[in-house]
Amino acid sequence: MQNFKTMRNIYKILVAIILSFSLFACSDELLDKQPLDKFSEASVWQDLNLAEVYVNNQYKVLPKLGWYEWIRAYQLSCFTDEATHKYGYHSIYDYWGGIMGPSIPTGIDVWRYHYEFIKGCNEFLQKIDTYIPEDDEEEAIKDRLTGEIYALRAWSYMDLAARYGGVVLITEPFGLNDDFLRTRSTFDQTVELVISDLDNAIQRLPLSYPDDSNWGRITKGAAMAMKSRMLLYAASPLFNPTNDITKWEQAAAAAKAVIDLDLYEMEGDFKQMFLTNKNREIILSRGNDAVNNDGLFDYFEVAEGLGGGIDGNDYNGGWSSTMVGQALVDDFEWDDGTMFDWENPAHAADPYGIGENGQVDGNGDPLRKRDPRFYASITFDGSPWISDSLVQFWICEESNNYNLNPFNPSFTLSYTVYGRNSIGNPKRWGVAETGYSYRKSMDPYYNLDKEQFPRSIPWIIIRYAEILLNYAEASFEAGDPDVAIHWINQVRARVDMPPISGSGDELREIIRHERRVELCLEGHHFYDARRWMIAHETFNKPLVGVRIVKDKFSDTKVYNLFEYEQRSWPEKYYLQPIPQYELEKVTLQQNPGY
Repeated sequence: MQNFKTMRNIYKILVAIILSFSLFACSDELLDKQPLDKFSEASVWQDLNLAEVYVNNQYKVLPKLGWYEWIRAYQLSCFTDEATHKYGYHSIYDYWGGIMGPSIPTGIDVWRYHYEFIKGCNEFLQKIDTYIPEDDEEEAIKDRLTGEIYALRAWSYMDLAARYGGVVLITEPFGLNDDFLRTRSTFDQTVELVISDLDNAIQRLPLSYPDDSNWGRITKGAAMAMKSRMLLYAASPLFNPTNDITKWEQAAAAAKAVIDLDLYEMEGDFKQMFLTNKNREIILSRGNDAVNNDGLFDYFEVAEGLGGGIDGNDYNGGWSSTMVGQALVDDFEWDDGTMFDWENPAHAADPYGIGENGQVDGNGDPLRKRDPRFYASITFDGSPWISDSLVQFWICEESNNYNLNPFNPSFTLSYTVYGRNSIGNPKRWGVAETGYSYRKSMDPYYNLDKEQFPRSIPWIIIRYAEILLNYAEASFEAGDPDVAIHWINQVRARVDMPPISGSGDELREIIRHERRVELCLEGHHFYDARRWMIAHETFNKPLVGVRIVKDKFSDTKVYNLFEYEQRSWPEKYYLQPIPQYELEKVTLQQNPGY
């Protein structure tokens, strides 16, 4: 994002850059108060250019496709039944071993992270009032910046509430004589603050910005969409055990308000929607490109796709760190609306619907027999990639015996006949060992050899399809199934999937299933399975992969399922533990089970 007007001189540019670093130095203390380095407060809060630099830095709280931020984006899927992490990053083995606790909060701990940004938001809201605008234009800018800060603080408290339940509510900077000891508020009180902040933001923010230089800033619609998400979570079984219908009605109204803005629509091309920086479906996103990067490993395309054991010309041996599990793959319907079934011989013989020899259509896409969202979301054996290449996860055996387990020491590979992206290729150690890897947001035409840097791909934080699914779920739970069916079918129609119908528990499962498929690998299922209180059932199952064995003398393939990873998900995980580093400073009530 660029400043709202050109800096008056080079001196101010330098001051702003230095200030952006000094104001956001990390702190180990939740409730500490740091001085503003060597710059007087007057120099910060009496110049709107510097105030905007301050606000821009607060946007770092939002997730993106940066190396240090993947865990808050698509790699949240590794903490669900959607996927796993090949190298065990983010303490994932501790998590699935069932030993997450205050001393081992794992990589999904965001307590300290969010409170550092909340502190910055509180500082802004207290100090910005000292600025006296010179004219109406400056008044509008000041108001807009204030709205952005309210929305960003709401984002932090919303994420904290969804993970930990009720948290410590801090809405002002601490002074030297203030009482630093605080207690946790209830979940409902935390939601009240989030909604209050978002309402403040909605009053101040514009519906849109006049040019692309401000693309990515929070708008009125984005704040309203956050409100929709927060109220949906608050109405869900985990946080609404008595099933108070009024909470579902509030969630439905919030989603409908976004729809009624008539600003957003679903893009026609589901796959391409994730590969463009700006389109009518994106409500809030955070950009990722070679200019605004977080270092070498910001290059998501290289790490997860082309260099990830696909067609990266052995770049770094490949990574394929986010490997998708069979449970998600099996949830994609056939294009006639029927469910996939391994017990069906026709399904088992051609599970991906690509026919013999990896047949593709005129656009290079597989022959569409599964839900089109499957082909846009997951890389599998036979997926088209650069030019006319196909991903090859299959292996062969010297003996042509399909029954041998490839992880058995007696299993012998032929190193002259193997899929180039498979475990049989001795040059590619970074392959997807489950037989599937992450694809959403991956550009299959990115040329590593020629381009060297990734194309500009955003991480979509909120998109219009989510709002439609929010509205459908809340309307159903509030007692209006017809509205739910209508909007579910709107989402399905975008990818030419047949309409659904149903009632009661059957319709509830259809609504949840549609959300799982449409929003897969976007981080939503981490929250959804918990708020629906189904995680203790679905997450406790082993993560399953597929090993594809190809006849050495023909194109016939046999698909063997195997347990890749054992998992334990205790019910205490419905809420994350308050981390020990915080409990050593402040006495707080711990979540149950820890």
